[in-house]
Amino acid sequence: MALTRRRFVETIGGAGVSLVGGSAGTTQTRTYTPPPADPNAIRLDSNENPNAPGPAVTKAVMDALAQAGNRYPRTLVIHLAESLAKVHGVSRDNIFLGAGSGELLKAAVPAFVDAKRALVAGLPTFETCTSTARALGLPVREVAVDASMRLDLSGMEDAAGGAGLLYFCNPNNPTSTICPTREVEAMIDRLAQRSPETTILVDEAYAHFVESRDYSSLAARAAKDRRVLVLRTFSKVYGLAGLRIGYAIGHPDTLAALRLQTTSDFLTVTSVAAAIAALGDEALVRDQVLQNRAARAATVKVFQDLGFTVYPSEANFILVDVKRRPDEFLVACRERSVSVGRPFPGLKTQARISIGTADEMQRAAVVFKAVLAKA
Repeated sequence: MALTRRRFVETIGGAGVSLVGGSAGTTQTRTYTPPPADPNAIRLDSNENPNAPGPAVTKAVMDALAQAGNRYPRTLVIHLAESLAKVHGVSRDNIFLGAGSGELLKAAVPAFVDAKRALVAGLPTFETCTSTARALGLPVREVAVDASMRLDLSGMEDAAGGAGLLYFCNPNNPTSTICPTREVEAMIDRLAQRSPETTILVDEAYAHFVESRDYSSLAARAAKDRRVLVLRTFSKVYGLAGLRIGYAIGHPDTLAALRLQTTSDFLTVTSVAAAIAALGDEALVRDQVLQNRAARAATVKVFQDLGFTVYPSEANFILVDVKRRPDEFLVACRERSVSVGRPFPGLKTQARISIGTADEMQRAAVVFKAVLAKA
């Protein structure tokens, strides 16, 4: 029987994934249960692109499978690295590929953190680095976001003295806010004097969605500065979350330390070919960004008209103060076949909601109104 998209969802829908996480100073295991295997469920929980990859990607994947499925992807990997170097204006030696940016985030912890050199991260922020450090028994220092839900630059700078790695997600997941690049670079400059051995890892997973003129990539700096590492992913605007491919931009010496902790030789010809094709379809990327902005603006208005606070977003998701526990909001929405983001440490009444298609957000709005109408 053919494996249709619906049957595939039904097949994997019941599986649970065990994750390591918890509050500062603790280690605990939580079980994340994926949304129900409902083919009509609206997936607004993982900040994925709601649209399938374009025809160029589909063709590239099929061609790679037919023509090179029996070969290791060395030539394709070189081609992709060269293409990415051209996009960012750096050398191919400044690019290192990984199985999604998730693999590289995990690898950065043992590469730069040890028992005497802690990991510093925001609270809340994307938790791969902190959960990895705790699983390895390594020290973690978390700094709460400020009242505007921005990462606390000065607080993180103070906490980073003597640290091995400072993880800086910009735009920050799950708060959707940014810190202006000039302020981030000023912090990096000051930290160079206070703690020259600290590596700053800047996660730019959502960079394509940023509208603010105060924001720019630190890729060029990372290529020259041994202390700065930038991560990018094909899982968001490019719509390749299921193919697992991301990359780091950094000085060759910094990438060498990261490489020792990875398994990047296991990239597939299909994922690399898909990334090459997606990278070349600039028109589709621009269209995806515009669609996200329109659907995001309409969704923000829905919540604001209902009297709920929505924090400024520079990403493909929003953070909403739903005035109740986020797990309760999640369950109520899921019962109506809408999946929203999991609860994050430090967020007592805020929920993260990914932006789907315009139609999905219109249908989800009906659910949000019904759920939030209840006390």
